[in-house]
Amino acid sequence: MDGTARAGDFGSIGKGMAGAERQDLSLLERCLSVFTRLRAGEGISLLLFALYGYLLLLSYYILKTIREALVLTQFSAEVRSYAVGTIALLLLFFVPIYSMLFRHTRKITLVRWITLFFVANIVAFRAMAGVGMEIGFFYFVWVGIFGIIAVAQFWAFAADAYNVKSGQRLFPFIMLGATAGALSGAQVTEYLTVNELVSPINMLLVGAAVLAATLLLGGAARERIPPESQAVRFEEDEHDGAAHPLGGFALVARDRYLLQIAVLVILLNWVNTTGETILADFVKAQAVEVAAAGGLSAGRFIAGFYGNFFFWVNLIGFLIQAFLVARIYRWIGVPGALLILPIIAVLGYGLMAFMPVFSIIRLVKTLENSTDYSVMNTTRQAIFLPLPRASKYEGKTTIDTFFWRFGDLVQAGAFYVGLHWLHMTIPQFAFVNLLLALVWLWIALHIGRGYRDRAALAAANSAPELSRPIPDAWAPPGAELEHVVPPDVFVDHDPGDMLTLSAALTGGRPLPGWLRFNAQTATFRGRVPSDHGNPRTEIEVIATDFEGLSASGSFVVHHRRADDAG
Repeated sequence: MDGTARAGDFGSIGKGMAGAERQDLSLLERCLSVFTRLRAGEGISLLLFALYGYLLLLSYYILKTIREALVLTQFSAEVRSYAVGTIALLLLFFVPIYSMLFRHTRKITLVRWITLFFVANIVAFRAMAGVGMEIGFFYFVWVGIFGIIAVAQFWAFAADAYNVKSGQRLFPFIMLGATAGALSGAQVTEYLTVNELVSPINMLLVGAAVLAATLLLGGAARERIPPESQAVRFEEDEHDGAAHPLGGFALVARDRYLLQIAVLVILLNWVNTTGETILADFVKAQAVEVAAAGGLSAGRFIAGFYGNFFFWVNLIGFLIQAFLVARIYRWIGVPGALLILPIIAVLGYGLMAFMPVFSIIRLVKTLENSTDYSVMNTTRQAIFLPLPRASKYEGKTTIDTFFWRFGDLVQAGAFYVGLHWLHMTIPQFAFVNLLLALVWLWIALHIGRGYRDRAALAAANSAPELSRPIPDAWAPPGAELEHVVPPDVFVDHDPGDMLTLSAALTGGRPLPGWLRFNAQTATFRGRVPSDHGNPRTEIEVIATDFEGLSASGSFVVHHRRADDAG
């Protein structure tokens, strides 16, 4: 055999087997693989879901930015606080109504009609403002409800579209799209209004147009999901049944797993909001010191601090989301990812309680917020993947709307009592946060166990298998070797799972310097040294699934001519 020694030319590779997902990836999917691992055929649906999330959050942050301008120009900050309480009160009535709609409407239809309802609301607000009506208070309340419901419904729809293993792989990139939309929303609003291209009130119509564009994406994104990546249907999904009078509240109350998630959301919001107050107190004190020393005025110092603070929080959060979240899921799984933020909170507020130094507080809050916006935010969506449809829509919407706002009310009440009745100091508030974070960590451990149990029921977790031997190859000294591992050698029957290939010499030693292995194409390439004295090189190929289970197979490269084989 002269020149190049080949084990075979496998041409087109069938889908559904390990390695096939890599070798059949389109150009789009190869580009997206920089951020997360994809199976063949998932690229378009993933991009559409990410675009859906981008446009939804872009619209929300356009509307949210305008909200602040309207409410603060028409009312005092005190009225603003009343509006926040009104949001929580109205959600008490919304949750049962949403549950009734969920039980009697096709899910994609539900998403579309609620989106159209919100678009119509925005147009109505613009019309009312155009005739001189003061809409600030009502618009503030509406934006608060819209932001919670629309985002919760989007993630419920995504969790209902993908199976557990596919969602674990793909949610980090979908969240990346949503994060980019949130970052863009405020910037777009600032650019268009400051440069007088669009008036603030007409930005409502811009937000409505962007939101309306999402109507084109939901159905298309779901239809493009390949069958092996689609959600597994539960028996109860086929008959939703009659809605309970209390709607999602009843569902959360009778499901221990959902109740634990609700408690986690309350604790997360409580700890984070108290931390924001601690940071604000130190920023204000630092600003007064700088102003008294003849430096920047207090207002300029505070504005400059928060501008820099938000920049680093958003930048670090975006980088974590882009390059780490998918890998964190691969390394420690969703249950492990749940523990990262409470551990940061325990360590961070422990430092604050005993070393209340401004630089430490800033560092802790930067790390806490950036992790919250990336790892924790994605994981809060992923823990709904192995649940029945009612839990994804009714349960999740109830938790992400009412219980999230309830966390705001609990924190505000606790802070008021601590400050005015117990006369607590900032280090003492930090110590309370430490205790709350320990409870939060304990709850997260239990949710992680529940996730594993439910994921085991919703998705099989069998190890990959070696379906047949890997063919041997022949490459004499001085010849080039190109040897492809056939796509049907390793098989994984778990829906949505995919395998990562690696290679080493038999016994675990690294491959020799003359031989390279491309895991994406499952191809060995290299030129055998002309003075190579060994008659054979034994190589082991290992296929590992998303949960870390593996199978292996070996083959031999014979360093002699194929026709000399005896």
